[in-house]
Amino acid sequence: MIPAELAAWLAASLVVVTIAFGIYFALYQLLYVTIVIRAIGAIADERRWASDELLSGTFASPLTPGVSVLVPAHNESAGSVACVESLLRLQYPQVQIIVVDDGSTDGTSEVLRAAFPMTPTDEEPISPVPVGGVIESIHRFDHHDALLIRKSSVGRRADAVNAALQFARHELVCMIDGDSILSPTALLRVVQPFIDDPTVVASGGIVRPANGAVLIEAEVDRVEVPSRLIERIQVLEYLRAFLVGRAGWSAIKGLLIISGAFGVFRRDTLVQLGGLDAESLAEDAELVVAAHRHHRTEREPYRIVFVADPVCWTEVPATWSAVSRQRKRWSQGLGELLRGARDMMLRPRYGALGMVTLPYFWLFEQWGAPLVIVAMVLAALSGALGLIPWIAIGLALVVSYFVAVATSLLAIAIELGATPDYRTGRSMRRLILTAFLEPILFYLPHALWRMIGLIRAIRSTPSEWGVQQRSGFVQRATTGQAA
Repeated sequence: MIPAELAAWLAASLVVVTIAFGIYFALYQLLYVTIVIRAIGAIADERRWASDELLSGTFASPLTPGVSVLVPAHNESAGSVACVESLLRLQYPQVQIIVVDDGSTDGTSEVLRAAFPMTPTDEEPISPVPVGGVIESIHRFDHHDALLIRKSSVGRRADAVNAALQFARHELVCMIDGDSILSPTALLRVVQPFIDDPTVVASGGIVRPANGAVLIEAEVDRVEVPSRLIERIQVLEYLRAFLVGRAGWSAIKGLLIISGAFGVFRRDTLVQLGGLDAESLAEDAELVVAAHRHHRTEREPYRIVFVADPVCWTEVPATWSAVSRQRKRWSQGLGELLRGARDMMLRPRYGALGMVTLPYFWLFEQWGAPLVIVAMVLAALSGALGLIPWIAIGLALVVSYFVAVATSLLAIAIELGATPDYRTGRSMRRLILTAFLEPILFYLPHALWRMIGLIRAIRSTPSEWGVQQRSGFVQRATTGQAA
């Protein structure tokens, strides 16, 4: 037994802490429900005006802006050919492709040169964007408007993107990863907001895990939810992040992130901002924040939007250790981003981004992981000391569990109504089962990884992009036989 006075003090303190945590989680749920409602409305509106006739008109119009597609690739020999082939098959009138081999050691350049006839060239940069690595060679594709640039690596994806940006000549710039596959109409759909509204400066589309996808002639033919649990969990995460998160934030004009795996920007905006920040681990979000800051400071009308229809398929980590490294890096990048944007928080001049989005990410995304761990430790301590009944702790855990499950099930339901890629019964069963398993098996290790990343951000620990083992895409010939 502990002394009565100490027990009373602990009990009172825990009551205060419990109330504080209750308010914290209630506020989180309220804000999240608001974002979900706005996301559903935005997706429904988009589905009403999107049509094949509109896309056909965009494709045929001489006023449709050209797009330069920038593809940074580091050790992407397994998937780079399929990526480029998908870009060559895009239904878009004017496309320039620029692939940058960022110091690959797996023969990425050699694989591409073997797959596509090309000739050395001495192209000169068009835009003055700072690049850290040295450009070693440039090859022009013989039969396509495409370049392959080989450069030394400085360990940052952003530097490879900036190297490609130097040679981009079209009005719009699309950034994708070297392991990604765009659906044939993806570029038409993600560019449509620029045509509809000249104040749009950036547009992002949906990114989906390609693990479990089968390709025919560089186009995704069939998608199945993967069998590995860690891959299925990421499918759910991507559904929540894009169909719910990005669509909702875009609807309130507070979009913080356009994924570096699939985003379109005005080239003059990128050049004006000096390209991507090569020192940031979250260079895609850093770029969006810089665009918000610039246009708000200059009092220029602008929009940064998310389009829920166009799809980019990308390979996600297939092992727990790879996901662990990725999430630590993401968390560190978020911490660095929010530290750099702290002067924008709670400032009305920065609109919804400053008043809602940045505080939300600071309070719930950055500090959510350590607060969850602290709450669990305090709950266990309170139960052990007899200050809070175990049944009350268990009830709180059960409620939290089913709220998490309901969130995932809602994302699955939105997927079915919006872009039903996972349409088979087996895929649905796997997703629903994963929704029930994820809170039990993934939430705690994920919180620990995020906390480690936050600590690294606080300590300003040097870090760089890690190496992900690629397995490439499953491709089949048109006859259905493995290619």
